[in-house]
Amino acid sequence: MQIWQRAYLYVRRKAGRSILLLLVMLLLFSFVTAGLLLYRATDLAIGQTRQSLGGGFRIAPDMGNRENVMMTEADGQTNVTYSGAPLDEALIQAVGAEEGIKDYNTVVKREMLLQEDLRPIDHNGIYQDDPIAAHLVSVEADTSPLLSTAFQTGRVRLAGGGVPGRGDGGGAVISQALAEENGLDLGDEIWLSPREGHAGQPVAVKIRGLFMVEAAQQNTDVAAPVHLLENRIFIDMASGRVLTGAAGADYVDFFIGDPAQVHQIMERIKGIEGIDWGCFALTARVEEYEKAAGPLLAMRELARTLLLVMVIAGTAVLSLIQALFQKSREHELGIMLSMGISKGEILLQRLMEAVYIAAAALVLSACAIFLVWPLTGQVIYGDMGEIETMGAASTMAVFAAAAGCGVWVALLSVALSSLRIMGLNPGEILSRLS
Repeated sequence: MQIWQRAYLYVRRKAGRSILLLLVMLLLFSFVTAGLLLYRATDLAIGQTRQSLGGGFRIAPDMGNRENVMMTEADGQTNVTYSGAPLDEALIQAVGAEEGIKDYNTVVKREMLLQEDLRPIDHNGIYQDDPIAAHLVSVEADTSPLLSTAFQTGRVRLAGGGVPGRGDGGGAVISQALAEENGLDLGDEIWLSPREGHAGQPVAVKIRGLFMVEAAQQNTDVAAPVHLLENRIFIDMASGRVLTGAAGADYVDFFIGDPAQVHQIMERIKGIEGIDWGCFALTARVEEYEKAAGPLLAMRELARTLLLVMVIAGTAVLSLIQALFQKSREHELGIMLSMGISKGEILLQRLMEAVYIAAAALVLSACAIFLVWPLTGQVIYGDMGEIETMGAASTMAVFAAAAGCGVWVALLSVALSSLRIMGLNPGEILSRLS
């Protein structure tokens, strides 16, 4: 009789023991499969979160380093001026060329005077008699205005027109409220000029776009016009450099597709030669990713721990059960050995018995998991929005891994429980039973 036939007949003849092993293996396969699915689904969610949120870092002059600042006294006030190396285009291009960086936005911010026949939004009228404050607006020069912090955080939203980009001419984006207050429209031209005694030259910029203010602002009833979002004007970088006379940028935001690589890229760019990094501060910007991915990372670690515990516990439990059944099989094993059947064939038969039961357990566990997994997926993803679920190929790979893991545990338990009996000879086995 073939080995596989003897294994099959034994499984049928010892139905009670087979059912007990089936139940234990069913639990093992179910937990292992659930753990693998949880791990894979969580890993997929983390990857999609990384792609959707992205990350980045900011480079700015390091004002905290006393070697980079110069203090002067004027009119009884202490003025702090940056005296280190400028955050210039050479540095920006060198960093922007690094692998992993998708885009960047150079920013220069100043308070500027709006042309005299135009007035900023003023909610309180406190500053209407001040010839400076009544015309002062906040000007932000960007290489890509839509990448500015105000647009990225949703404080403002583009409502019409477009934005000035790199190399497509000058222009400005102003608030819809400011345009309505002064009867301005897309294509109109406005003049901006620096305050007296400040560097820079007046510039004329054409209105290319309008934005709406989405964020609620505090203290609007007492705030000066220059501090209101409605009075912020985004302009192109070329006009900004003429208007401000700035040799370098106030800061540069670099954007990275994979937020998990932000710190690694930051360390890598510090090795770029020819840049005095003592003059600049680098700040990672991964708060949104860490906030969203934190629970998912914890869940992935939980799934990994669950898999390890189940493999160890499954091996121990199955080995113990097999060892308990071993006593009743010693007589049978002694007869088989006396008939010339080798220990290797006997061990192979026991392994095939375990495979038969494991195959049935795998099919039942797969059916059970398919029924409960959709509910589990809802628990994992929660309110994260539309997240792509695992495809058929990925799911089958998980079940294949679960099958391999479960069968390995079953075979290992059989091998461990057979160590003692495999060391005996037929005479010793039969004499112990006489």
